[in-house]
Amino acid sequence: MFKLILSAFALSLSTFQYCASAQTQGIDQFREVHVEDILEIETDEMVDSEREILPELKGFQKFTSPDHHEKSDWKVTEKEVEVDTRPLKGQSYSLIPWSTQKPEDYLSIDKWMADRSFKDKNPDWKIRLRELSQTETLGKMIQCRGTCEVFRGSNKANVQHLSTLIEGDELRTGLNSSAWVFLMDGSLLRLGAETSISLIEFNLSDKAAFHFYRLNQGHVFWHPRSQNEYVADTAPETDSFNLPLLIKEANQAYFEREIFKTQNDFERSFEFAKLDDSAALKQVKNLNELKLKNNQIGLLPSRMMLIAPNVSLLSDGASLDLIYRVGGKSYFKKRTNIENQNVKIQLRGYSQTDVSDLTDSFWFEVAENGRNFSKAQEDLGYLEITELLTKRIRTIEYARELWIEKYVAPIAAEFTNREKMAIQFGYKMWGDEGQKRFDFMFEYMRRIETSNLKAIDTLLDKNEIQVKKGVGTEHFQSALNSYLLGLKKRYTNKRMQVREMTDLQYHVWVLRNGK
Repeated sequence: MFKLILSAFALSLSTFQYCASAQTQGIDQFREVHVEDILEIETDEMVDSEREILPELKGFQKFTSPDHHEKSDWKVTEKEVEVDTRPLKGQSYSLIPWSTQKPEDYLSIDKWMADRSFKDKNPDWKIRLRELSQTETLGKMIQCRGTCEVFRGSNKANVQHLSTLIEGDELRTGLNSSAWVFLMDGSLLRLGAETSISLIEFNLSDKAAFHFYRLNQGHVFWHPRSQNEYVADTAPETDSFNLPLLIKEANQAYFEREIFKTQNDFERSFEFAKLDDSAALKQVKNLNELKLKNNQIGLLPSRMMLIAPNVSLLSDGASLDLIYRVGGKSYFKKRTNIENQNVKIQLRGYSQTDVSDLTDSFWFEVAENGRNFSKAQEDLGYLEITELLTKRIRTIEYARELWIEKYVAPIAAEFTNREKMAIQFGYKMWGDEGQKRFDFMFEYMRRIETSNLKAIDTLLDKNEIQVKKGVGTEHFQSALNSYLLGLKKRYTNKRMQVREMTDLQYHVWVLRNGK
């Protein structure tokens, strides 16, 4: 009898599990039904059952029917409904940050009541949270030579060619390393060795593309795009340390191979005898043709707020160099003298609100405390070498134009469509509030960095750390050695053999030498 009772109990349990499993599957299937699918089903059973169960919320909803707050028996008024929108690119429908959510916070009744109070007062809290949590893509890695790391929150990863960078990333280069970054408005950023830069914000508006970065240490070269033609110059490229690029169509060797295929033996001998640079001229010609084509895209002007602990620089379309050593001076130079391309400088101090216009293209140095700046008198040789390394970069310039055509043109075509920019590309288009945001950050960073300077001095004194306050050679030594060695081997037989390679051999050569 006892066994019979146990058997009946086991049978009831299995039946219960089957029902529960069937019910769970039914719920899962029910959740996969979209609004459009429901509307297409015209059976009386669907109308009488699921439309009674599924209410409609205001805004775009994934799993609801269209007649919720129109029904009086639900007693839900329109203004009480939580408003949502379609997720931006890269976002999910759920707004719960599962990867960082702490269980104790998620289950806390006190936190839930506080959140619920805010949500009840702000029906659009979902839209606000989506905009606040969205991190926009600001660029891609063109080249990394040596070691390049990105810190995304507390996570660290090595980056290389084609790696994506987003707002909030900190990009670092190691010893004897450097990096070129392509930004989504067509600008370029070069980091020297042992450099750290925080990519804080990238904002698009109908008037400009605004960058806000902080140089923590090292050297950075900011190079926005110009619509002017690239001046033909057949002299060797100065940043040969980063060549060849993995964008094989941009390398000068690519054009050398194209010319070599069309020549006979006599023409090849004659070209070698007079050290002809027709490949460099062809590269520049193609670069300017592509530039002219990309000028029609309608790219936004570039604005950069580049700060270091002891100085803030604001560039409106002008290229510039900035060098900073922790606890030491900063050095900077405006690299272009084109009309309407300006650089402004702001120093440190709680009451220092003056902003100076930088008109001269000289190297300037900023005092350690950030209270004054003057024309650089010392270490001019090191500063001029720093400038030399980015003087002739036609391969990098050509790579920029190729990526503008590939990555930026589709986005630029939708600049006036705010919805597409958000949902399809993940960018918020700022209006008049963009200028207010810029003005706030410019003032806020002056105050916060003034405090940071005092904290740095206190930390260095407390730990009795001696810092080198001059420029140093760390950020350019490897690149300079590569440039000088390239000049020595420019016309060696091994160097000239690249143009004789097959397509496969050239592809392998780029992979082996472009990393």
